[in-house]
Amino acid sequence: MGVGRPRRRRKTRRYEASITLASDVGWKLRGSPWSGAKAVSLLLAGLLAWALYEFSFSYTFFVYGASIRGNHMLPAEAIYVASEVHEQSIFWLIPREIAARIEAQPYVKQAEVRCHLPNRVIIEVTERVPRLVWRAGQEEFWVDEEGIALPPLPDQAPPPLLLIDDEGKAAARSEEKKLKPGVAEGILLVAEAMPEVTRFRYDRRWGLIFQTPYGWQVALGDGKHMPYKVNVLLALQKDFLARGERLNWIDIRFIRGIRYW
Repeated sequence: MGVGRPRRRRKTRRYEASITLASDVGWKLRGSPWSGAKAVSLLLAGLLAWALYEFSFSYTFFVYGASIRGNHMLPAEAIYVASEVHEQSIFWLIPREIAARIEAQPYVKQAEVRCHLPNRVIIEVTERVPRLVWRAGQEEFWVDEEGIALPPLPDQAPPPLLLIDDEGKAAARSEEKKLKPGVAEGILLVAEAMPEVTRFRYDRRWGLIFQTPYGWQVALGDGKHMPYKVNVLLALQKDFLARGERLNWIDIRFIRGIRYW
């Protein structure tokens, strides 16, 4: 009996593979910090940022003109240039800042700005209306009813009333160039009651001075209590005319010391 070689046993290795089901993946995502809801939120945020970027830099939303209303003294072009909205995206504009830039113009008393998509800008202004010319020394200004000094406009007719202030004493003590409180008011009150009077002077001693249609010189002082002083003047004038008195001066600088001669 022959003896054969013993058979070698083949060594084998066992491999195990585990397969994760899709349902398990979903279960693990839901429990992790990067859940499905957060991923969707990030995606939406990215889309929104992209849309805002496109809107901000799209020419459809850039401003190339404005509707300007309420201006009579200033040309619309000057107001538009002052607004600084040209070729700006509507999304970048802040109405209150635009209004502040426009109100920095001398003749603009108030400005209101509204912005509408896609690129519409509406500007409404209230202007200062010059009522008199103030000749202060070598300088000349136009003045509104509040006494604010304005630069003369070469393409506009000057106001009909003139205040001659050779010494420059009618100016208020302020950073803004303006008349003393009450001076402009007094001139306008007199001009309303006596349309023939169009010329006034301001003097260091007498304050506001003018000549009535009857030839009387009237001094109203430094601008205080102007409505009261003008009413007193009109009452005196009526009384003097009724009695046929002839006068040279009426001094109403001080409400407790009215004099006439």
